[in-house]
Amino acid sequence: MTDDVDPEDGQDGDGVPDSDPRHIDPAGDLADVVESGDMDIELADAQDAEELREFVERAEAGEFDLRADPGLEATVRIARAMLENAEGED
Repeated sequence: MTDDVDPEDGQDGDGVPDSDPRHIDPAGDLADVVESGDMDIELADAQDAEELREFVERAEAGEFDLRADPGLEATVRIARAMLENAEGED
């Protein structure tokens, strides 16, 4: 069996990036929306910003393998955006 992927663009002609399952990243799409400011998201009253900041710092320090988990990478991006929004409100 041969792989019909076009070496020029890496596409196999069976789909476009938005519908090709190899390119679907719903967590990354959500992170994009949060980072763009199109979705208003903020820390809950009971949520500790310091705990969220610690999570982001641990991720940035390489404690988690973000390359292996796109969902975790998106979570870190969303957490960063939430912290930036919280700092902007102070």
